[in-house]
Formats: sequence, structure tokens, C-alpha cells
Amino acid sequence: MPPKRIKLPYGISNFERLVRDGYYYVDKTKYIQQIEDSDEPYIFFLRPRRFGKSLFVSQLRYYYGLEHKDNFEKIFGNYYIGKHPTPRANKYYVLHFEFSRIDTASPESTFQGFLDNVKVGIKEFIEQYDQISSPEKKEILSETRPNTMLMNLLSAYRKCNIYIIIDEYDHFANEILAFNFKGFKSFVGENGFVRKFYETIKAATGDGSVDLFFGTGVTPITLDSMTSGFNIAKNFSTKKSLNEMQGFTEKEVETLIHLTLPDTSNAKILEDMRAMYNGYCFNENCQRIYNPDMVLFFLSEYQDNEGPPKELIDTNIASDYGKIKNLFALQKPFQNSQVLDELMEFNQTSALLTQQFSFERDFNRDDFVSLLFYLGLISIKSAFLNRLNFSIPNYVIQELYREFFLDFVKCQNKLDFDTVSVSHALIALAENNAILPFLAIIENALKTLSNQDYKKFDEKHIKALFVGFASLSKLYFIKSEPEIENKYPDIMFLYRPPFFPKYQFLFELKYLSKAGEKALKTKTDEAVAQVNQYLQCEEIQRLKNLKAYVLIFVGSEIKIVKECSSNKASQLNNSPLVGVPKL
Repeated sequence: MPPKRIKLPYGISNFERLVRDGYYYVDKTKYIQQIEDSDEPYIFFLRPRRFGKSLFVSQLRYYYGLEHKDNFEKIFGNYYIGKHPTPRANKYYVLHFEFSRIDTASPESTFQGFLDNVKVGIKEFIEQYDQISSPEKKEILSETRPNTMLMNLLSAYRKCNIYIIIDEYDHFANEILAFNFKGFKSFVGENGFVRKFYETIKAATGDGSVDLFFGTGVTPITLDSMTSGFNIAKNFSTKKSLNEMQGFTEKEVETLIHLTLPDTSNAKILEDMRAMYNGYCFNENCQRIYNPDMVLFFLSEYQDNEGPPKELIDTNIASDYGKIKNLFALQKPFQNSQVLDELMEFNQTSALLTQQFSFERDFNRDDFVSLLFYLGLISIKSAFLNRLNFSIPNYVIQELYREFFLDFVKCQNKLDFDTVSVSHALIALAENNAILPFLAIIENALKTLSNQDYKKFDEKHIKALFVGFASLSKLYFIKSEPEIENKYPDIMFLYRPPFFPKYQFLFELKYLSKAGEKALKTKTDEAVAQVNQYLQCEEIQRLKNLKAYVLIFVGSEIKIVKECSSNKASQLNNSPLVGVPKL
């Protein structure tokens, strides 16, 4: 009889349901105690999208809500906090708000959505803690301003011990920021309804009716505007002791693999998942952690289909990140594109981390890099004095950057290409070793850029386009300058389970300006020699069905295409791609 497999809590954000229905939980309850021990009553804690924030918020609601006291042992008994309860367990009237479900299409819909979400939280609170008269309820819920509705509620319950918990405090604001900067400033500005709402909470902490506050979201993009009205909260996002509060350590992932897939090669799966989902670090002195949602998605799909998923992340996360590309046009698109170029070329950048954003001052480069950090698109690599070095955390995020780069270049230069044609060209390469159709796509893009006077036209941009287009197919792991026995091939296309096309590839790519074309033979001989060195590496020799190419671009044209083997190089074409259909 095969071993029983655990139930993975993928997509489960209600803690009581997780426990009741027997889902496996990576125990993070010890952090409840750590937060209490900090003696900070008002806390903000930020993490990227899909990082377990809502489940942690649910956990706090069940732990502190006095209505759950009789079920404490049932809910928490098997976890750390159940065995080490704190004095504040189940002692609070919990007022919970969640601000992700807001239509930001217009100022009117945004205000109405915010008001409706406030009303939902207040109505649930009144129903749970039924201590006021019907006329009082009606008066509170009929109020047309969020801050006044909250003020009236807190006044009615002023003798109660209230814990306010807010999930996704910034979700709607981040969306507005990406599409409507002027609207964003009006909502969170001095007389905006968002600031007024938080001013009300601050006043309630002053008169003692609100004892604790916990707010979670993605970025501190609205913290400056909010905390001008609520300037008493502590931001714990980069606190060393809480680095692993949301996210999985490698040991936790290893345990999950073993419990989920007991009959598989755990070491190989862990190696793949480390490359795809690890790499997040929110304090320079901490170990790296995995994105929990991505890990659970991968293992859930693997468990259901007895093999790795076709997509590396689920469609919900992909759509979340797809919205982020709009931020590259925020305030200073050219400045932001320089950061994008730097990350594409070097996989790292540095900045002074912005703790709170203020749009009353200039939005500078450090602000933009910090925004990428909070969104989970880069992570802390190391520190140098007061500045931090950031890098792209893993392969999944690197693929997103390739998509961002292609989209940015496409929009800026009116680049026209058909994704279906790109896919067909990649399949022809993968199955038939037919490289010319794919190179025609690259050459056509380069000529478009050249026509747009692309001043920084050089080898790194060709490589970025090359891997960007290749990534659209999702057929391979696309490796840019991987380290192999102290050597660095330019680009490799390697098998990505569950896909195993006929061929894998190694490309050495060189670029010459038109003025330097006289060095073409020398550059070609140099590249062939490099490829032949790579092909002697034991790790490369173990790769099945590997094809190796030298590609030499002169200006916007492909001039040399040579297929190499360990003892020979055969020239396929040494002129521009003639007769290959253009897109």
C-alpha cells in the first residue's frame, strides 16, 4: 500500500479551516509570541504578493479573538503557540479590514469600494460582538464616510479592548499608483479619505479603545501618507528575527517534498525548486527563504499529475506580476529602464532602501529599486555601509524580467512580433535543429531597434532579446552565462521537465559594430575556440542531444552562424538571413 500523502494547503487562507480539514501546516505560530515580546503595540509588516500574509492574518484573528476561546486547544493545540500560549490569547474584540477587492477604475469607484470594505469589516464586528442597540447599528452602517463610520463604531465600543487587523492595506493604492498617479495623491493626501481613516485609528489608540494594531501589505508606498495621520506604527518588514515569519526555509521545503512525494528523488526536486523559488531575503544577515505559494503550487501539481507542472507559477501569481510592468513607466521611465538594463545584464543593483515613500518629493532611483524589493522582484544580497546590494532572487523572477524587457522594448520602439510565430520558431529549433527561423525573428527585432536609433545597441541587448524571445516558449530553462567548471557560456537552453524536446543548445554570441566588421574572422575563430573549450567540460558532455552554435552579429544583422562539435565546426551561413520569412 503506497504511503499516505499529506494535504497541501495551497490556496487556503483560513487558519481554522486548514486545521479542521487536516491540511499540513508549516508551523509559524512561534512568531505570535515574538511579536508580543517586542512590546510594540502598532505594527506594519510587508511581504510580496502571495507570500502567506492572509493566512497569518487569519491565524492572528483566531488567536486573539475572544469568541474563539473555547476552541483554542482544537485550533492551536498541535502547534508551538498552543503549547506556549501568551497572556493575551483570546482577550480581544478583533476588528478586521481587507482592502483588495476594490474597483480602482475611477475616483468614485475607488472611494465607494473603500467605503464598502470598511462597512463589511464593521458589520462583521457588530454581528460578532452584539453589544449595541439596533438604532446604533443602523446609524453606524448608514454613514457615508469611512472615517466617520469607524469613529462612530469605536465610540460605541469604547469600553472594549479592540485589536484592529488590516490585510492588504495597500492593494488598491498600488493599483492606482500604476495607472493613475494624480488620483493616488488625491486619495492619500492631506484631505484624502485614506489618511482620514488612519487618523481615526490613531485617535482611538490615544483614548485607549484600540489596544493593538497589525497591518499587512506589499509596499510602504502609502505608509508616508497614512502615517502622517497614523504616525505611531512600527514597520517590522526588515526585522531580522521575523525574516522567516512568512516564507519557507530550505529545511521546511525539504520536509514538504519528503512528505508530499515520498517515492521520488527528493534531492533532484529540491535542486530544481531551489533555483526556481528560493532567494528571498528581507534582512542582509538572514538566510534565504522560498516563496511559499510557489512551493505549494509546484508540489500540489506534482502530487496530482505525478510529475512537475507545465507552468512554473500559477496563473493567479503570473497575472499579479503582469500588472507590475506598469510601474516601470512610473514617474521617470528612462531612469527605471536603466535599472532594468542593469538587472538584465548583471543580475544585481544597489540602493539605499526607502523605508517610507513620499510623493511630495522627487521619486528617485533608490525609491524605484526599493519598490522592486518590496514587490519581490529583487531581494537583498549583501550590505555595504548604509547601502544594500540587491539581486534577482530566482529563475521564475528572472523570466518575468525577460518579459518586462521585451514589453518595454516593444512599447518604446514600436516593435512588432507575433507570439505564436515565435513559439513555432522555437519548436522548429527544439525538434529539428532549425535555427534560422528563430534568428530571423531576432534580426527583424534588431533592425526595428536600429531604425529607432537605439543608441545603446550592443551585445547585451542582443542577448537580452535572444533570451527574452526564447523564454516566451516556456520549453527550456534559459541560462544566461551559467558557471560551468569556471567557464561561462553565453546562453544555454536546457531541458525543463515535463518538457523534453529533441535538442538542448549552447550559444556563444558575439557582436561587432559595422565599423568593426573587418575583425569578423578573428572574432569568429575566437568564439569557436571558446565553444570547443566548453564542449570539453564534463558537465556539458553529460548533456543529452546538445547542439552548440557560434552566432556573430554585425550591427543589426546576423553574419555568422556556425554549428560546433567537440572536434569540428560547420558553417551554416555567413551572410544575412536570406529567404527566411520575416514577421
